[in-house]
Amino acid sequence: MMHKADITRLSLKAILVALIMLPISASIQVLAEEEARIHITFSKPGYGNGSAYLFYQGQKYGLGVGGAKTGRIWASTIDLIGTVSNLRNVADILGTYNGADPEAALVRRARTARLKNAKGVVLEIRAVNLGRWSTLDLSGMTLKNVGWQPSSE
Repeated sequence: MMHKADITRLSLKAILVALIMLPISASIQVLAEEEARIHITFSKPGYGNGSAYLFYQGQKYGLGVGGAKTGRIWASTIDLIGTVSNLRNVADILGTYNGADPEAALVRRARTARLKNAKGVVLEIRAVNLGRWSTLDLSGMTLKNVGWQPSSE
């Protein structure tokens, strides 16, 4: 038979373990909600307009892309992939993106650009099929809604 003191110690241990695990599981859930993927395609380099898909919380959202400085690149399409962080809701992806400095917004063959919008959303993007000597300047790139309904938070 267990004494009252033994039962109290076991109860305290169970509560302590539960309290320790709560922040860990909560932080894992927040990270899962804030992380997303993005795929951007420029079909006619030189015009700076393209399309994108945001993959967030099991959904796929179509986006319009404008304002990128693609210059004269001799490719029929340019594909960029990357991660999106600091999303509180899907509408936060919309807006104009800039780098912290001019170099941060440049995409080269083996380099990742890091861009941020006014809502604090961060894009880390790299080129999939960019030529060896080509560079893209993504400062001023704008992501626009192309038909889905953003939440009104």
